[in-house]
Amino acid sequence: MKVRVVDDETMICEWLEFCISQNVSCRLTGIAHNGLEALEMIQKEEPDLILTDIKMPVMDGLELLHTLRARNSQVKVVMLTAFSDFDLVRQALRDGASEYLLKTEMQNDLLQELLNRTAGELQVSMGEDEQDIANLSRVHSVISRILRQKKELGDEELEQLRQCNVRWRNSGLFALAVWKQNILNRGLSFPQESQARHVTGFDYTDRIYVIIGNFPRTLSEAEKARQLTAYARQVQQMNDCMVGVSTITDEMRRIPFMVWQAACSLGDGFYKGEKRLYQPRYPLGELLHRNQMWKNTCGEVRVRLHQTQGFQRYELMKEFLENAESQRILAVESLCRLCLDAFDLLEFEARENGMTPEDGDALRTQLQQCISLEEVDSIMLSVARQCSPAAAQQTPKSKNICLAVEYINSHYKEQISLEQVAAQVYLNPEYFSRAFKAEVGQTFVNYLTDVRLKASVRLLENTALRVQDIAQQVGYYNASYFSTTFKKKYGMSPYEYRRKGN
Repeated sequence: MKVRVVDDETMICEWLEFCISQNVSCRLTGIAHNGLEALEMIQKEEPDLILTDIKMPVMDGLELLHTLRARNSQVKVVMLTAFSDFDLVRQALRDGASEYLLKTEMQNDLLQELLNRTAGELQVSMGEDEQDIANLSRVHSVISRILRQKKELGDEELEQLRQCNVRWRNSGLFALAVWKQNILNRGLSFPQESQARHVTGFDYTDRIYVIIGNFPRTLSEAEKARQLTAYARQVQQMNDCMVGVSTITDEMRRIPFMVWQAACSLGDGFYKGEKRLYQPRYPLGELLHRNQMWKNTCGEVRVRLHQTQGFQRYELMKEFLENAESQRILAVESLCRLCLDAFDLLEFEARENGMTPEDGDALRTQLQQCISLEEVDSIMLSVARQCSPAAAQQTPKSKNICLAVEYINSHYKEQISLEQVAAQVYLNPEYFSRAFKAEVGQTFVNYLTDVRLKASVRLLENTALRVQDIAQQVGYYNASYFSTTFKKKYGMSPYEYRRKGN
């Protein structure tokens, strides 16, 4: 429990600090010497409990209490006072103070009792929040259905949301979106020390999970924006995932727009393939306009797909995807649905050319799990090659695989791994392994081995270096293993190869 002390008497502050430090459930977040100073601190971190004197210079305890309640702050406030100020205490209790302590009777055991009781009440409240989360399993479909709309909510829809037992507030509402594939088989982790409050989370689409949160009214708009960026970045780093973020609204009616905006921001990551934070690229009005244009384009491409066949279908989709990337079209769900339609047409032809149903189903599953444009293109290319093998031979490798090949060719002398190279080109290691084999025609390990052995052959033919030195220069620190690998490839040891050459 976070506690803040507000009092202009140094001795009182020091004594309270000592008492609070003895309670394992409490953490002192700061000491202020008047109400105005306390408010400035609260904007940075809102406590759970405030212990405040009534009479102070600049801003007294009553003014502090009035300001907090005017901002709809739910922080518990306990008044510290002298007996002579009891009329002020009555006023404070009427205005929303939790209780009071007389300074003349303030003892450590009484204070500890107060702290423990308050911490217990907060725990009960947290338990209610957990119950709210449990209730979401029963109302998940309601929330998801309502918030997938791209329009302001009506009174009936707002009432349906309120009936979902989620504590909605018209205060600093925002949305974050993450790829479900990034968090598969593990729950999301959230920062503990943050003014952002997790309101709810739900499946927005088959690919995207959305989190809705809010900030207290006490924060300025600039501070809310700063804190949102910091909070979203923490979520991204803690979970090692892509995160799309929305802007902030104070109107529940506009939550669907925030959700959609976050999903569109996440869509920007689809083109980059990097696990990082993505801010809104366009205002909502432009997003709506672009979305409509995108729907029209998808319709046109879908018609053209049925008018072409074979490898031409892949080339059409390749052009379409490159255009989407250059324009940063953000309706990723529509793009993926169109790719699935194209895949179905390509797979039908590929099966006629010998591709097994098992291979087709495996590629489809991979396509459904893609979280980057590079992955989509690679899978589309794989099935297209089986439609028209001759045409496919002329097709260059995808960008990321080309970069991977270049990296291997430049760094083969080092102790590089599949995971390291995959990270260099911003691909998941498992996906990178499959894509590399599909496009290069051999596994990562076999390709790396070939590069190293070819380099060793050049050194054997053109230098007088010892075999163990050559081994080290091409990335093998064990000369015996190098010799074994060399013999397996060329049918003779490095020594025999050199003698044969001479």
